[in-house]
Amino acid sequence: MEITKLIIKKLTSKLSGAEEKEFDSWLHSSHENREIFDRITLIQKSGKDIRELETLDEITAWNKILQKVDTNKASRKRTLWTRPIFRYAAIFLGLLGFTFWYLFSPLQTQEKIMPPDKNAITLQLENGEVKVLSEDGSSQIKDKEGNLVVTKKGSNLAYSDSASVEKLVYNTLTVPYAKRFGIQLSDGTKIHLNSGSSIKYPVKFIKGANREVFLSGEAFFEVAEDAERPFMVSSDDLVVKVLGTTFNVKAYPEDQEINTVLVSGSVGLSNKDNQTTDSTLLEPGHMASWDKTSNTMAMEAVDTDLHTSWIYGRLILKRTPFEQIVPKLQRHYNISITNNYPILNDQVFTASYDIETIEEVMGSLSEIIPFYFEVDGNEITINKPKN
Repeated sequence: MEITKLIIKKLTSKLSGAEEKEFDSWLHSSHENREIFDRITLIQKSGKDIRELETLDEITAWNKILQKVDTNKASRKRTLWTRPIFRYAAIFLGLLGFTFWYLFSPLQTQEKIMPPDKNAITLQLENGEVKVLSEDGSSQIKDKEGNLVVTKKGSNLAYSDSASVEKLVYNTLTVPYAKRFGIQLSDGTKIHLNSGSSIKYPVKFIKGANREVFLSGEAFFEVAEDAERPFMVSSDDLVVKVLGTTFNVKAYPEDQEINTVLVSGSVGLSNKDNQTTDSTLLEPGHMASWDKTSNTMAMEAVDTDLHTSWIYGRLILKRTPFEQIVPKLQRHYNISITNNYPILNDQVFTASYDIETIEEVMGSLSEIIPFYFEVDGNEITINKPKN
């Protein structure tokens, strides 16, 4: 209904000059129209009562609305209409239902946003609105003009280069422990975001601007080649700059180092505060480790599978110290581990896990190097082995 769109724009202060005249013409054309708009305005201010009215028949719902309007007007005689009410109430409730859906739907409201569960995958939009994402099903997010910005299919977001965005507009994807999520950026670059991570990125890359994203945590990148626009990943003090390549960046805030593993192509790494100097070039099959305290870089040859297996839900250990295994397990399984057997920290383990439960993983590790553990919900306590 055209008038519904005008009412929505009126309530959100978005009417053009011509639309304002059209709305005023409708508003003053009949007493009924004025009553309809007055009541929609009233209900908008206390939208919590709408859902109650939706469950009632038209006459009862309309009478309830009249009661709300007249609550503080004791001198006014209440009038319950009879024959005209069916047409009047039907028009009102139809307009009210659609208007309420628009004004209070998750895609439109910017107020009274309930904080999401800390274990939920969330997408924060440019306006601060937070969307909770499921790992299955499909959905769409559109901009204010109704243009498609992003499509969600399963555990992946896909952004369109045709989105009507003329300036840098950012979204932030946050993934909690024990979950992973994927993104395809507007240029075709694919990002796999690991558990306990978040990444801020443009909805659409703008011509003349660098392709830059901001990472906290761990992500694997498959960068679409663009010789004119380098792709940059910023994490704490480190900037990874590429043209087209596949690589993994691990930059959890609690870690001492930022690790970049190059699978193919080439990347340059530099200090965020000193990008004018020559960057350190990394070769495929190598890892660069940036020490946050000393601001130094070290490089070594590595088995890239050890650092990228998480993309496929696998956890591969190869002579890995237990002290480094603990945070991997905590992120992978969303658990907390308390180690009261410190001698275990320097012990190294070689193993591979896929679909095992945390109890099975801990049991397997304790067979390699004996230790005692107890599981209480999401809490695991490690002690020295019992005699």
